[in-house]
Parts: sequence; C-alpha cells; structure tokens
Amino acid sequence: MNIKTGDTVVVIAGGDQFAVDKKGVKTRKTGRVLKIDRVKNTVIVEGVNIVKKHQRPTSANDKGGIVEIPAPIHASNVAILDPKTNTPTRIGHRIENGVKVRYAKKSGQTLDKTAKPAKAKAEKVEKAATSSTDKPAKVTKAAKEAKPVKAVKSQKVEKNTSVQKKGASGK
Repeated sequence: MNIKTGDTVVVIAGGDQFAVDKKGVKTRKTGRVLKIDRVKNTVIVEGVNIVKKHQRPTSANDKGGIVEIPAPIHASNVAILDPKTNTPTRIGHRIENGVKVRYAKKSGQTLDKTAKPAKAKAEKVEKAATSSTDKPAKVTKAAKEAKPVKAVKSQKVEKNTSVQKKGASGK
C-alpha cells in the first residue's frame, strides 16, 4: 500500500465519491488519511464515508445518542492527490540522496520529505577507515583495576491487595 497517514487523497470509486454543491456541480470528495489498516487494506479518510453510530451513555461519554464517525474505505477506492496539479495520481518510488521516496507520476513532484542525507553514510565509512589506522587510546592503570558494576536485583515487595466485600447485612 502506497498511502501513508496524513496524505491527502481523492475518492475515485464508490457511493461516497462525489459531493454536490448548491449549484448542482459534482466534485470529488477529498480528505486527509486518519488511519490505515494494512491487514484489511482499508483507510479512514476525514469527512468521507460518514456513518451514524448509536452509542450508549458511558463514563467517558455521559450522554449517549447518535454520533457520526468516518467509516473505513478500501484503499483501491482512493488515490493520492497530486500536490502540483490537484488531480488524482499514481505513485512511483525513486531514490533521492540515498533515501527511497514516493513521487507523483503525473507531475514528478516528491511526496515525502528527504530526512536523511547521504553524507551520514559516507561519514560512517570514513570514520571506520580512519579508526583502523589510528593508534589505540592509552589504557590507564585505574581503568584496568576498575571492576564493572553489577546490576543489583530488586527485592519483591508484596502488597496486600485482598479486599473484603461486605454482604447485604453489612458484616
């Protein structure tokens, strides 16, 4: 699945595909991806596929009633919104600066931000090469004599968790 949480997607299939405005113009519904279920291959999109759920009063929700929540949509029914052209697009993968990133196939614009530069890997290789040629650090007499510290086992503390229940008579 090429969709990640936080991506802006367009609904391209299904009953909740279009929104009709006051003038009668049909537009495709868009929204941010809130949650992804990779096992079922579904996504929950903000403001799309809203269903009404009857909820009982609980301690968290004092008032029960009918609440509206977004229901999951199959991932094949949504497409990533191209940031440049604002149209649905497919996703490709390429490597930029040593990091695999996603890009929009229509415009070629990158969807992910490159977080790790390639310099980090090159510096590690250089350090490994220079460390083998360097002389080892001098070991002092105090460092040789010092013993490693052992972890101390904690004692089990038993708590009295027995609670006596009173019957109807109060005894």
